[in-house]
Amino acid sequence: MDFLNKLAPKHGWLDLAVLAGVLLLVNGFFASRDIGWTHLHPTPWLLLPIIMGCRYGFASGMAGAGVAILAVTVGFFQQTEIYGINSPEQARAAMEKRMNQVAIVVLDGRPAQDRSKPQTRQLDVLLTVLLRHHGYLFAAMLAAGGICGQIQRGFKSREILVTAQSDRASERLKKLDTDLFLLREAKGELERLLATRDAEMSTLDAEIRRLFDSEGDELWQDILLLLNRQARVSDAALYKLSDNGQTLVRKGLLGSARSLGERLALKDVEMAGLALKSKSAVTIPEFWQRAVGEQRDYLMVVPLLDSRDQPLAVLVITGMPFISLTKKSVYLVALICRWASRVAEVEAQADTTSRVVEGVEGQRVFTEQFFRQNVQLAFDSWQQHSLPSAVVLFAAARLPKATQPKVEALIMANIRGGDFPAAIGLPIPHLAVLLPLCGERGVGIFADRILAACRKDTELGAHLQAHVVNLDTVTSLDQLWADLTRHVA
Repeated sequence: MDFLNKLAPKHGWLDLAVLAGVLLLVNGFFASRDIGWTHLHPTPWLLLPIIMGCRYGFASGMAGAGVAILAVTVGFFQQTEIYGINSPEQARAAMEKRMNQVAIVVLDGRPAQDRSKPQTRQLDVLLTVLLRHHGYLFAAMLAAGGICGQIQRGFKSREILVTAQSDRASERLKKLDTDLFLLREAKGELERLLATRDAEMSTLDAEIRRLFDSEGDELWQDILLLLNRQARVSDAALYKLSDNGQTLVRKGLLGSARSLGERLALKDVEMAGLALKSKSAVTIPEFWQRAVGEQRDYLMVVPLLDSRDQPLAVLVITGMPFISLTKKSVYLVALICRWASRVAEVEAQADTTSRVVEGVEGQRVFTEQFFRQNVQLAFDSWQQHSLPSAVVLFAAARLPKATQPKVEALIMANIRGGDFPAAIGLPIPHLAVLLPLCGERGVGIFADRILAACRKDTELGAHLQAHVVNLDTVTSLDQLWADLTRHVA
């Protein structure tokens, strides 16, 4: 419609000529002796001012009316013959002779010398008869063109107003969309900086590292305290499964013990059964969508799964601020439980997930399979929660493979608790270390500290190099392993 409006001033006269030509051709084909179609009521020539007025406005409607009036006038002259008649009998004979034409009878009894010129007298009579016969038609054509033009102007004015408002709204929407995009970018960047610059979110890696220092059943209580600090969980308990998974035995309690007894039958906690079956967190909204026998005070149940997706424990939450019970907090609780389950697995299954490092007391190197599973967890944490992690490969390409135990002992003597070191099967002395939930700055500090300490050993440390791969720079684990191994000669 805007395209047609822009072309209207240039194509209006062309449309007028085309429409007039079409009407003229149709008129000539069906009534060649009645140009103007005055014998039809109303005449089709009324369409010309109506169409032009409705499409292009007042001026074009009046122009269309003028062309239609011209066509009717031409037809009137076509039908007219002039007779000099001196008696009524002659007039009657002429009318009978031209039944289908307009006969203009001139009765003039004045002497010939007193009469005016015949041409002037005939033109005056023609115009008088034309206006008398078709004056209302001409007025109707002018009125139709003018009224349709004004109607078009009213609609066009409203259209222009609506278009202007739409353009303003569109521009504002584009601006708001840009602002929203920038706001989301800023929010994402802020969260990333918080996660990498040791702000509230970045303390999560330090908190998880502290879990490795927990002993025995203190681990379960420390996990609950971590959930309290990070996710504002106020009432919760951790249960281990016994009696072939049919009974929940409480190992840690936070807050009120209401609905969190020391022993619970799994069949009485339907939400726990559903969480263990789905191996994922179950919250109260999705639980209520199911047909349950009895509503209880449980807000969320999260299973703690080991690297083989087998349940180690179950977290049951009954108290949490309403404003904190959001999707983000659910994801955070699930994330903490996934990493906490790794800590519990290391403690409970140390002989199957790691081996003791010769010459370094209390340090263990994890198996390659367990290392890869934890790298997968770190990669998922980045993909789902934008929490960065990194893998640092320490390698001595110029040393023989037989020095692998010495290189491990040298590096492990400086490894901090909570890191995941492992040998990943390279043909040179090496040790890969996963730094979970650690940002770029922390990774750089870690690598520099390890290298500085190892280079005090002039025999081994001089050949040791560190290669860092941040998980936020890779798109898949295959790319991660390729980045790690491409440094091997």
